[in-house]
Amino acid sequence: MTRWSGVQRIKKEKRDRGVDVSKGVTRRSFLTLLGAGSAALAAGSAGVAISPAAAQEGFSGAASTPYRGDSAGSFGVSFEPIEPTDADELILPEGFKFDIIRRWGEPVTADRNFGYNNDYVAYFPIDALGGGTNSEDGLLWVNHEYTNPKWVSDYQDPDNATKKTKEQVAREKAAVGGSVIRVRKEDGAWKFVQDEKYNRRIDATTPMVLTGAAAGSDAVKGATQVIGTLANCSGGVTPWRTVLTCEENFQYYYGESSDDQLDDEALAETDRWLDDPDSAKPPEHYGWVVEIDPFDKDFVPRKHTWLGRLRHENVAIRVSEGGKVVAYTGHDQEDECIYKFVSSGTFDPDSPSREAGSRLLFDGMLYVADFGQGKWVALDFENNPIFKDNGFKGQADILVRAPEAAKITDPETELPIGTPMDRCEDIEVHPGDGTIYAALTNNALHGNFHGQVIRMHEKDGDPEATEFNFEVFAAGGPNTGFSSPDNLAFDADNNLWMVTDISSSYHNQGIYSSFKNNGMFVMRGANDAVQGEPVQFASAPIESEMTGPAFTPDGKTMFLAIQHPGEETENKDEPTSTWPHDGDNVPKPSVVAITRSS
Repeated sequence: MTRWSGVQRIKKEKRDRGVDVSKGVTRRSFLTLLGAGSAALAAGSAGVAISPAAAQEGFSGAASTPYRGDSAGSFGVSFEPIEPTDADELILPEGFKFDIIRRWGEPVTADRNFGYNNDYVAYFPIDALGGGTNSEDGLLWVNHEYTNPKWVSDYQDPDNATKKTKEQVAREKAAVGGSVIRVRKEDGAWKFVQDEKYNRRIDATTPMVLTGAAAGSDAVKGATQVIGTLANCSGGVTPWRTVLTCEENFQYYYGESSDDQLDDEALAETDRWLDDPDSAKPPEHYGWVVEIDPFDKDFVPRKHTWLGRLRHENVAIRVSEGGKVVAYTGHDQEDECIYKFVSSGTFDPDSPSREAGSRLLFDGMLYVADFGQGKWVALDFENNPIFKDNGFKGQADILVRAPEAAKITDPETELPIGTPMDRCEDIEVHPGDGTIYAALTNNALHGNFHGQVIRMHEKDGDPEATEFNFEVFAAGGPNTGFSSPDNLAFDADNNLWMVTDISSSYHNQGIYSSFKNNGMFVMRGANDAVQGEPVQFASAPIESEMTGPAFTPDGKTMFLAIQHPGEETENKDEPTSTWPHDGDNVPKPSVVAITRSS
């Protein structure tokens, strides 16, 4: 039996289960040039103000989704698509270059370093609070999803026979969470800027508060304040210019609420912070969507319980024509569900108060998607007796145990009230027509090894609707050139960008051999509809994935995270990757800025 280290176990759970099957395939060649010009990319990825016209269209931004703007950019223009490669490099088309903004371990402040395994990235123009769109000076929010103890804390015990020291646990806690860093373009290159006003780290020790129906309830052990955020995967940006970071594989730090959700062997093979009993925290304090203000160090991060406790990949926000804030999110695990939250209050784009905006996430209703009926089912304790009949004690209990509530069997259909899906990772909203795109990475439990992207249509285009339809938009496989779709992002020309998440332990093997390393793809947008085949724009270094694409408002820069290069390394003296090739033989997760070089 193969033993997995803590980090390997997390990534194995998170990503696809490969199969040892060799199959000859012919990879399609890419023969066309892609026109991928980009107009202004604003608040979805940049956090600028919402225009009244955009609000009337019913769209107000999502994780890496731009607001509609008037200025034009030229990030993509045209390029010759690249071929799949297994090189230990970040490969881009001819005419593009990248600048490394920050590597793991480099300083963020005088006493804090950039965390490990950067994931979601969001760009905020430095003048965003005044409605500005500065595309050469801004703040980056960067998630740090998880650690690799081998590198981060020098814990090297493949059999997990020894306990971590308090010092090792503390080093790992300091390497997760997220970073706020100021960045600036100078002399044609993007650089980190030392800025005491903005630069800071948020980690597993940062004080936070709970909001919503579960705050202070028995379901969270009576807590209204909690300690830290961890397992921060992807995220989103709010219309009031804050960032939402999502806690995904939280169960591998302090366990789970019930024994049947995480067996002893799985817990033993995790990051094992329970080795330090003094640092143990209730599992119910994690698994939330967390709001952070990159511009305000005094803003205490908020965990919004109305968005449910589950293994969130990301969150994508819209504002309905009626002003309701709607947040879409998915549970990244096989046979789990897709959810949306609808606020009780309304947002006023003409006079956006940042505090008032945040408070819209304090109250509303959480729904789960029933794809068989094309309906959103309210997880509403007061008005649906099915929850009380199945042992739930109140609304707080439903929110804390959302995946269990979503899979209650409906006595009429004899099916779960929420439809089990193929590992929903990123969800994004089309900036033109408001349709919802969801990346379903794969589901090896049911023979779906390559995944697909689905497109959901809310009834009458209304995000408040309780009915929807859907279709498969793009399916992974050798015939389409990609496998295991993960993060998605729209640019202002409605081109859909997609990165892939093939498990590093299966790169270049069996049915995944034709894809080589993980890649980034783009599908051309035209007339407010995404069209065309996926075309490869980038290839990641060995055993890494690219995550969190975000654009500047002028569309001329894409920020991208390179996560876990050399993840399968067993011996630090023989790393499987040395990217970014600093000469010290150490692979380093990093954030880069991609621009045209010619």
